Amino acid sequence: MERTYTIKLSVVMILIIAIVFSNSNFICIANAQTANTKDVFKVIVTLSGITSSTKDILILVNIKDETKSKLFNAQDPQIKGADKVNYTITFPGSTIDEDDEYTVCIMSIKDFKVQCDNANNSALKKPEFVEINLTAENSNKKDKDKGDKNA
Repeated sequence: MERTYTIKLSVVMILIIAIVFSNSNFICIANAQTANTKDVFKVIVTLSGITSSTKDILILVNIKDETKSKLFNAQDPQIKGADKVNYTITFPGSTIDEDDEYTVCIMSIKDFKVQCDNANNSALKKPEFVEINLTAENSNKKDKDKGDKNA
């Protein structure tokens, strides 16, 4: 009887050890499968043509149902004298697909007019770059003003 008890005890211990080791492998595999993180969608907006007369500018980036903003502060001492500034706008944990359309808008507090550009997410896993030339917008505006005065 004692021999039967020892055999049963050995079988039970082997089963317990087998279950513990097999579950630890399953736990590691399950963690590896659920650790799939979503990509971070980045848009790098470059404001160029900044002059001493440039006013504060609000930058808005929208993709799907998310919108983020940055404010270009013309009085920021770190920016003084720079003619070009980069802003990185990130959407962490977002599921952004290839060819999803995103919109970049700027609004100057000088005239509160919103100017937007649309683009599509590229297939490459890299940030999207948008360059906005503020002097070109100002010169277009001056040309329009001159045309209005002559009319």
